Amino acid sequence: MIGGRPPVDVTLHIGSGKTGTSTIQRVLRRNPEALRAAGLLYPRTPGKLRHTALGLFVRPDDELVRHGDWLTGGYDDPVAFRRDFRRRFDREIARSGASGVVLSDEGLFSAGDRTIGRMGRLTSRLGGRVRLVVYLRRQDDHLISRYQQVVKMGEITPLTTWMQQDWVGTYDYYLRLSSWQALEPDAFVVRRFERERMVGGSLVTDFLDAADISVDEADLTHTEPRNESLGAEAIEMLRILNIYRVKHEGERPGLFGSHHHVVHLRGTDTGPVLTLPGPLLDRFMASWADANRRVAQEFLGDESGDLFRSDRKTAGTTTAQRLDPARLDHYLELLEIPEEQHAAIRRIAEKEAGRRRTVSTRAARRHFSRRLAKR
Repeated sequence: MIGGRPPVDVTLHIGSGKTGTSTIQRVLRRNPEALRAAGLLYPRTPGKLRHTALGLFVRPDDELVRHGDWLTGGYDDPVAFRRDFRRRFDREIARSGASGVVLSDEGLFSAGDRTIGRMGRLTSRLGGRVRLVVYLRRQDDHLISRYQQVVKMGEITPLTTWMQQDWVGTYDYYLRLSSWQALEPDAFVVRRFERERMVGGSLVTDFLDAADISVDEADLTHTEPRNESLGAEAIEMLRILNIYRVKHEGERPGLFGSHHHVVHLRGTDTGPVLTLPGPLLDRFMASWADANRRVAQEFLGDESGDLFRSDRKTAGTTTAQRLDPARLDHYLELLEIPEEQHAAIRRIAEKEAGRRRTVSTRAARRHFSRRLAKR
């Protein structure tokens, strides 16, 4: 409890990422009056849409200063950041008069034990009940979707290399959920990110139910989620531009965006979506089979042990990650790339188009470990 004020309940939505989180966050942001009528606040202090600053606030300093959101967010001093966040957060809640707050940051899903402990101290300080909400998506579909996102944020490695990282901290769902049990929430709601299992077949209605928010979706203003997947050719073009920016402009891999290019690419047909060969994805899913069974049984009460029913997405996909250099001029014009950059980008495109070498898991993990150490 803060300053003798009544306890404030917390509904904490931790993703996971690529499970409609942006849609949920837009709906929460666009409907303050409906939430206020239900006694709830979706605060602005932690972020306009996603509550990125909340995720940063609860991270210990050694993790905070190396986190991608911190490095790309224009922050400076952790002490000043925490002091300002706490002051504004407390003031916003007090002024709202709300009996509960809804918080949403998908970046928290893979948080470590120290971050979860700090989150527990924050919720305890508010003094009310805690409701934890999480959505889970098939790991193979999530992996493919996530690669699209990281390329849009500056990734430079091909999918076949990038996917060989150690994913235990992300895709062992039993480990993740067990870690979050340390928060000791009053309610821990786990939902499958499968349309046929959602309340009313709607993500928004399902979330309102999971979060125990007494609002009818029909009374809310929101836009339909849009499919932001780009074709394999467009993703490879973005990756080539990322390599150029790292080599020639001093950018750091994975720590810069290309939103203006993505906007242009969304407006054109860039072909089938990039994926990985079926046998490779089968092996990837098999590595999580035991964890998924335990989640289904222990967190969802499903004795069948089947966490997911939906099949892997295969329609409209390709495993070829290659941009034909003959197609480069089309994209240079479409994306309005300055002419003085063309020659260097063409050299990169030709080199990447001719790449055939497969990187071992050991080499790939060593690469990403070195990159993280440089932050």
